[in-house]
Amino acid sequence: MILNVAVPNEFSALRVITLASDAACAHRLASALSGLGVLPLANVESLDALQAWLEDSPVDVIVCEIRPECGDGLMLPSVLKARHESGKLAQFPGIFWMGETTLGTPGGAIDSARTFAHEKPGKPLWIKYMGGVAVSALESHARLARAAGIFVEIVREGGTLDLGDALRATVLTRVQPDPSLRKNTFDALAEDEVIHALTTGDGLRFVFQPQFELLSRRIVGAEALVRWKHPRFGEVPPSVLMPLVNRLGLDLLLFSLVEMWTIKVMLSLKRANIQIPIAVNASAKTICTPNFAGRLAARMRQAELPNRLLKIELTEDVSEPNELYLSASLTAIRAKGFQVSMDDFGTGAATFALLANLSFDEMKIDGSFVRGVEQHSSSRNVIAGIVNWARLLNLSLVAEGIEDESTIPLLHRLGCRIGQGYALARPMEIDAFLNFVTQQNSATTSAG
Repeated sequence: MILNVAVPNEFSALRVITLASDAACAHRLASALSGLGVLPLANVESLDALQAWLEDSPVDVIVCEIRPECGDGLMLPSVLKARHESGKLAQFPGIFWMGETTLGTPGGAIDSARTFAHEKPGKPLWIKYMGGVAVSALESHARLARAAGIFVEIVREGGTLDLGDALRATVLTRVQPDPSLRKNTFDALAEDEVIHALTTGDGLRFVFQPQFELLSRRIVGAEALVRWKHPRFGEVPPSVLMPLVNRLGLDLLLFSLVEMWTIKVMLSLKRANIQIPIAVNASAKTICTPNFAGRLAARMRQAELPNRLLKIELTEDVSEPNELYLSASLTAIRAKGFQVSMDDFGTGAATFALLANLSFDEMKIDGSFVRGVEQHSSSRNVIAGIVNWARLLNLSLVAEGIEDESTIPLLHRLGCRIGQGYALARPMEIDAFLNFVTQQNSATTSAG
C-alpha cells in the first residue's frame, strides 16, 4: 500500500483513494487526479486490501481503472453493497471508473438483429469500449449500482473536464468538514445559496436544447434547462442542483423561473413568426400544486400565446404518493390544451406504471438506451418495443441523449422520428438559440 500526504486545493476535503493492482496503473490514476490538484490518500492493490482500509478510514471516492485483466473495479459495487448490508459501511463511497475509450468490433460475431434493409448482410458494427469492456455494458452495470444507492461515474481517460465535474459533484453532495466548522459546511451554505440563487437569479442561466426531425434535421421543438454557476464550485451539475431544490421545497419556484424565461423566448420567436413547442421540466409535486393548470393558462393568455406551445415534462425527481391526485392534475393540464410529456422513459418500473395508469401526449426514450443502440441488440429491441407501444397509445416519441451522429439513421429506421442530443445540437444560451432557430427557419423558407 502506498500512502501519500494530501495537499490543500478546491477538492482538499475529499478523501480519495485509488484501486490498482500494479504500479503503472496506480501512476496513471494518480497523474489524472494530480492534474486537478488531487493527491490520493493511498493506492490499494486489491479488494481485500480495500476492505481492510475501509475498516479504519472513511473514504469519499474510490478511483479505479477498467481493464480486461483486472475485474476489481467491476466487482467493487458488489463488495461495497455487501459491506453496507452487513453494517460495516455506513455510507457508500463514490466510484469513478476510468479508462481509455476505443472502437472495435465484437470479435467478428455478427448479430442478425444488427442487419437492416439499408445495410449489407454481415456488415459489422463498431462498438465503443473502455478498457476492453463495452461502454454500454458499463452504463448498464452503473445503472444497477446507482439503483442500489452507489454513486458511480464513468470517466474517460484524459477527460479532465469529466473528472473535474465528477469530483465537483462529489464535493457538493458528500463532503463533511470538521464538526467544529459546521457553520461552514456545504450543507449549510447550500440552503442559503440555493435560496439566494433562485430568489435573485445570481449565477442562474436558462438554456434551450433544440429537438429535431431526424430525417430532415428541421427544428420541431426544444427543451428549457437551467444551469447554476456556484461562486466557489463552478458549474453545478443538474444531478446535484435538482435534489437540493426539491429538498428545500423550491421546485415550484424554479419551475416558475424557467417558465418565465421560456415564455420570453416564445414571444421572441413569435415576433419572427416562428411557433415551436418548448418543454419545461416539472416534478409530480410541482404539477400537483393547487390550480397549477389554471395559473399556467393565465400566464399564456396574458402573453397571448397558445397553450399548445408549452409542454410540461414530468420528471421522477419527486414522486407523488397520491396517484389519483396526480392523474387529476395531469388531466386538468391537458384539458387546457397543454401537452404533457414523460421524461426518461424506461429507467425504472415506476415509469411503466405511470404510463399504464396516467395519460400523456409524449414520452422520451432515456438516453442510456439511445447510447447503446449501435452496440447491443437489447437496446435496439427495447427502443423498437417503445416505438410500438407509443403507436398503440397514440403518443409522440422523442429520443434523447443522441451523442453519436452514426446513431441517427439507425434510430430513424427503428421508428424514432424526433430526437435531441449533442450530436444534433448542444443546449444554447437564449440569444444563440434564438439566432439558431431563426436562421434555420429562414433557410427552410428560402429553400421552399
